[in-house]
Amino acid sequence: MKKGMCISLLFLIFMFSISGCGADEEIQETMQEQDTVAQEEESAEDTYEQDAASDIDEERKKELTLQLLEEKGLDASVVESAKMTEGCAFVLPEDFVEAEDMPGMYVTKYYPIDISTIYYTQMEKDMALQLMTEENYVNHMQNSLRETYGTETEVAVESFESIKISGYPAFRILCGYTIDQVRLTQLAYVINADQSYVIIYSQTDEYDRMEEFEASAATIEVIKKIS
Repeated sequence: MKKGMCISLLFLIFMFSISGCGADEEIQETMQEQDTVAQEEESAEDTYEQDAASDIDEERKKELTLQLLEEKGLDASVVESAKMTEGCAFVLPEDFVEAEDMPGMYVTKYYPIDISTIYYTQMEKDMALQLMTEENYVNHMQNSLRETYGTETEVAVESFESIKISGYPAFRILCGYTIDQVRLTQLAYVINADQSYVIIYSQTDEYDRMEEFEASAATIEVIKKIS
């Protein structure tokens, strides 16, 4: 993978690592407290009972996630929603074309001179995604950068907003950081529907495409399945 694409995908690495961020600790603590007695009595030799307990844990996690969302006044519809969407659509800026070797990656006609990129992907449903905070985001992003490059990198968040896209809860995150003396700015939209949709606009300081990115982002819509 070329360097420009690698840098632009760091947010995606972060998204995979942050699944459930902001909720897992709270959910796990509650589950551990409630399960103490049950765990002491559980028979390790009974596979059927272990499988049943696992199913119960998943159901309990779902219930606790719903409880946390409701307590924080967040949209809880994603917890119960069935698969009703099939992707996102948005208008690309004029200079962007799809990369030949990476589905979902769009590069400029001038790549690699201009390494501005747009990346779109969809992942499995994450019920607790809305519980992500700016602090969670920064910590996990810096950990991902450290693991990838072996150095400490400061991530500066310019804005971290909770918004709606096509009626679904979403985040708009604008951040910047420097890797190998290259200053990168990323504008990310993370949509929490029956699947998780992520669209990442990236640029370096040498080419300012933020106005084009904002115009493209304004066209993002979630495509609903036709029944």
